[in-house]
Amino acid sequence: MVRILLLFLTFQTLASCVSLSENRQAAELHLQIGMGYMSSGNYPQALAEMIQAEKLDPSNPKIQNSLGMAYFFRDRLDLSELHLRKAVTLKETYSEARNNLGQVLIERGRYQEALKELQITIQDLTYANPERPLTNSGIAKFKMGQFEAAKNDFSRALEVQRENCVAYTYYGRCFYELKDYKRAAEILDRAVGFCQRLQYDEPHYYSGLSYYQLGQGSKAEARLEALIKLYPDGKYVEKAKKALDIMHK
Repeated sequence: MVRILLLFLTFQTLASCVSLSENRQAAELHLQIGMGYMSSGNYPQALAEMIQAEKLDPSNPKIQNSLGMAYFFRDRLDLSELHLRKAVTLKETYSEARNNLGQVLIERGRYQEALKELQITIQDLTYANPERPLTNSGIAKFKMGQFEAAKNDFSRALEVQRENCVAYTYYGRCFYELKDYKRAAEILDRAVGFCQRLQYDEPHYYSGLSYYQLGQGSKAEARLEALIKLYPDGKYVEKAKKALDIMHK
């Protein structure tokens, strides 16, 4: 009787292990499909796949991180933060998830909290993409009005990745805010080149404003007109049009 009971428990354990393994494999498949949708910009379908993955393997930090980013792209920052916190709780050394958490906290206007998370990531010498937390740290400081400190973070990010569009743009904007318009124009002009392939119109706009502050109206107008032509649906189109109206008066 004891042998029969032991055999029954052994089979139950084996069946449970097989079921768990199958769930994890299925979760990984949903995760990979979801990542594919995410990379193509199909965020609703990506989110659906990530949700299925979490149901099958809820304690997988990689799934929690991906689910957090899927919610981020669907503008649900509350749920994004929730899942990213789960990811770093499940794996404290998960610097990619911690950097993403920092980014979400910036978007939520909680800059000091963001800097705390990002500093942990910056100090992780094993993290393969240190330019990411450095850039996010710079953005948090920039939004707090700490332009000199932000400038230092962006400079460090650019030492790692010279053509970092966002870091280069904010680096130039730091000089603009510090009223060094000549340096701002130089940096933002460089950013214009390698930001174009990302359809990022911000350096065009602030380059135009920098030239305007330098009294070089024709260059300012040319830059803003180029923005309107190249990025008809861009974030800064309406601002560029208003700036041109002011310049033409």
